[in-house]
Amino acid sequence: MRIHLGKRVLIVSSWAPPMVGGPQNLYNLFSQFSPDSYCILTRYEIIRRGNPIGTWLSGEYFFCDHNLQAQKSSVSTSHPSGTVALVNACRRVRRRISSLGSGVIILGFALDTLVTIAQMVRMGTRIARQKNIRCILGVSDTGPALIATYLISRFTGLPYSLYLFDIYLGNKLERPTEELLAKLFEPRLFKTAALVIVTNEGTEQFYRKRYGYKFKCCVIHNSVFPEAYKTKRTTYAPTKPYTIVFTGNVYWPQERSLRNLIGAVSQLQDLPVHLDLYVPNTNEAFKRIVGTCQNVQLTSASQSEMPDVQCRATILFLPLSWHTTPEVIATATPGKLADYLASGRPMLIHAPPYAYVNEYARQEGFALVVDQEDVEELGEGVRKLIFDVQYSRGLIENAKRTLYKNHDATANAQKLANILESL
Repeated sequence: MRIHLGKRVLIVSSWAPPMVGGPQNLYNLFSQFSPDSYCILTRYEIIRRGNPIGTWLSGEYFFCDHNLQAQKSSVSTSHPSGTVALVNACRRVRRRISSLGSGVIILGFALDTLVTIAQMVRMGTRIARQKNIRCILGVSDTGPALIATYLISRFTGLPYSLYLFDIYLGNKLERPTEELLAKLFEPRLFKTAALVIVTNEGTEQFYRKRYGYKFKCCVIHNSVFPEAYKTKRTTYAPTKPYTIVFTGNVYWPQERSLRNLIGAVSQLQDLPVHLDLYVPNTNEAFKRIVGTCQNVQLTSASQSEMPDVQCRATILFLPLSWHTTPEVIATATPGKLADYLASGRPMLIHAPPYAYVNEYARQEGFALVVDQEDVEELGEGVRKLIFDVQYSRGLIENAKRTLYKNHDATANAQKLANILESL
C-alpha cells in the first residue's frame, strides 16, 4: 500500500528519477508514495536521455526547459516555451563566439546557469499555485535546483527542505559561476531551510562544523529494496574464475582507485581473477587503460539487471580516490553501497583514511577496508576475501544486518513521509 501524504510536495531536481546515482535512491523512496502526493520539476533535456518514460515515477513531471508535462507513462507534447528558445539562443551565441576568448565562453556558461535557474523559478512558482503545493524539496545538484528551491520558497511563502546526496559548496563544480553562486547561496539555504536531509552521519557532522547546530538536520541513508536481492542471494562459496565487480559511473571520485585495482589484479598472476566494470559513463583515457588489460572488461547492464550482476560476483568493489576534492570524499556514501549490502557478496572498499565510508564499514563490520594507496595491500585484500571464506561470510552477515537497520527503502520512505508531514 502506497504512502499518502496529507500535503503535496514539489520536488525540484536537475537530475530526477529514474536516472542512476542519487536519483535512483530518490526513485526508490518516492515509488512508495501515492502519485497525488508529489510533483517533480526537472530538466527535460537531461532526463530524456536513455530513460524510457515507462520507468519514471508515477507522479506528475514538469519541465523547466520544455513546455511538456508527463504523467505516469504518457506524455503530451507541444512547442518549446519561450524560455527554452532563449536558452537555445544563448547556446548558439556561445558556440559562435567561442573563438573570441575564454572570457566570452565563461560568460556564455554563466548565462546558461542563470537562465536555468530563472526557468525553474518561473515554472516552480506556477506549479506551487496551480497544484496546491504545501512544501518544496530541493535535491542537490551543481546549484540551479537548490537556488531555485530557495527562490520559489521566497516568492510563494512555502517552507522548503534540502535533500543532499553530496555536499554543495566545496564540491568540484565545473563552472566559475556555479562556485560563486555556491558561496553566495549555501549559507542562506542552511539558514532558512525547514530541514536538511543528508545520507550519512559524516555529512551531518561536516555541516555542523561549518554552520553550527542552528539548522535542523536528519539522516536518511541511501535506500534499496531488499526483496529485489532476496531470491538471488546464494551462500558465499567462491569458485574459479574469481570475478571482482564494480557497478556505476567512473569519473574523478572513483577513477584513481579503480586504476589501483587494475594494477593489483595485474599482479595476481597466480589467480584466475577477472575485473568486470559495469560502467555506463566514463572518459576516453580510462577506456584506453582498460583496453590494454586482458583480464579487465568494460561492460554495461540495465538497472534491473544489477541485482543479478552483483549477486554473481566474487567480490564487489567500492572505490573513492586520493588526490582530489577531500571534502567530497570525506562525506560520500555512494548510492551503490546499499545495493552491495543487499547482494550477499563481500565488499572491498578502497578509499583514503579520511573517507567516512571507511569509518561506517568498520563500525558496522560489513567490508574489508584498504585505506592506503598500496597496490600490494589491495591485492592481499582480494586474496583474503577469496580464501578466508568464514571472514567473508561474517562481512556478508553484517552487511545484511546493516541493510535492514539503515537502508531498507520501505522503512526509509515512511521516515521521509513522517518528516514531510511534520513540516
